Amino acid sequence: MDDESGGLSKSGWGKFARDFIPQTHRHLPMLRLYLPFHDGAADVDTELGRWSRYVDVEEQPASVDWFEATAHIADEDSGVRELTSCMGELDASTAAALRDAIGDIAMRCLRWVGYGETPLDSPATRVFDEDYFEADLGPDDVRPDRRVPEFAWDSAGRLVWGSRLYPDSLIVAAELPIFRQLRNDPRIDSATVRSERDVLPRSAGD
Repeated sequence: MDDESGGLSKSGWGKFARDFIPQTHRHLPMLRLYLPFHDGAADVDTELGRWSRYVDVEEQPASVDWFEATAHIADEDSGVRELTSCMGELDASTAAALRDAIGDIAMRCLRWVGYGETPLDSPATRVFDEDYFEADLGPDDVRPDRRVPEFAWDSAGRLVWGSRLYPDSLIVAAELPIFRQLRNDPRIDSATVRSERDVLPRSAGD
């Protein structure tokens, strides 16, 4: 996804949510999909790992920062301190919701080369001063315990997502039926993004 076709910056630091979405898809409604946390002991699919257990994601702006949002409740709820970021690894519920949203849409993706999965014949793509390799998005890329690709998009302008390395959330832009499907899916936490105002804060995985 080069600058000409994708519109993602090769250098610098992404701040606004829209920075993580290519120009080709920025006309679509956007949401932030919050990835659950691990609690270190229980199944990651339990409610304990959901943002909405600690943060009212419907009332908070989509720019909410996990550290700031939970700082005032950590003393009262020790469970907050036991949570660890999923670092981009999907749980079963989130993977199923994403796969249902993708359906039969053919997508491409970018994976960070630092994960050590780069094919030998794959040229590097530069985004925000990091190198990624491009590939088709397959079923194994959206499954439990697999780190989700930081960027994924389709060529028809229907669905795309982007995020930071080791993400705690994804910025998703989708045509209205898919957008509504994700926003109404009880398996995931999400919030509507105001493209001109909302930012993607540092990840809890940082």
